[in-house]
Amino acid sequence: MAVKKVTKKKKIEEPKEIKKESTFYIGPRVQRGILDKGTIFRGDLPEEVKKLKEKYPSIASLFVSEDQYVESLNEIDQPGTITNILFNKALEEVMK
Repeated sequence: MAVKKVTKKKKIEEPKEIKKESTFYIGPRVQRGILDKGTIFRGDLPEEVKKLKEKYPSIASLFVSEDQYVESLNEIDQPGTITNILFNKALEEVMK
């Protein structure tokens, strides 16, 4: 009498989609091709951008999330808004 060997099959799960948050830069151009107004970053910021944030601290507040993007972009052109003031401060710092 032959005994059948029963093997248990492992269930293979589909890899879960990893959703990385997007960060939008709405400040002035700092370094062409690396940090321009409207640049979108997915996940962590690249090292070169982190270094630019250290060199120009005023640009740090001009990185916004996807849900803040449109509102913040509109506020840049409205004199007296916090975003407008931050943008102009960053512009002065970058232009030095």
